[in-house]
Amino acid sequence: MLHTNLPIYKKGYDLLTLAADVQLNMPRTFKQSFGKRVHDECVDLLLEIGYANASRGEQRCDHIRNVLRGLEVVSLMMRVSFDKRFISHKTWATSMELTGTIGDQAGGWLKKSAIASDSMGPRLQ
Repeated sequence: MLHTNLPIYKKGYDLLTLAADVQLNMPRTFKQSFGKRVHDECVDLLLEIGYANASRGEQRCDHIRNVLRGLEVVSLMMRVSFDKRFISHKTWATSMELTGTIGDQAGGWLKKSAIASDSMGPRLQ
């Protein structure tokens, strides 16, 4: 399956478009540092999803773990954006919903991939 058709990718794309809007609405002093970092983390999430889809075994698990790490960063940065009043409550809530959904999907994918990876390991006789 093409990674751009995966539900996790579609939610990640929604998060990226939200991050782009957040960056546009940030004060100039934060736009190129903080806003760009949020945007870049979301791009990295989408790349890792594509890499995970194209790989197998432990490599897939590593890419999924990178997705989960990136989600933590995005979630934290969105929280700071909300606390600093760069974004509205509605935008922050939407970002938390998206990161939660992506995290749930990535966690399930990791569990399934880890089980598959373990079952394909070397067999001792």
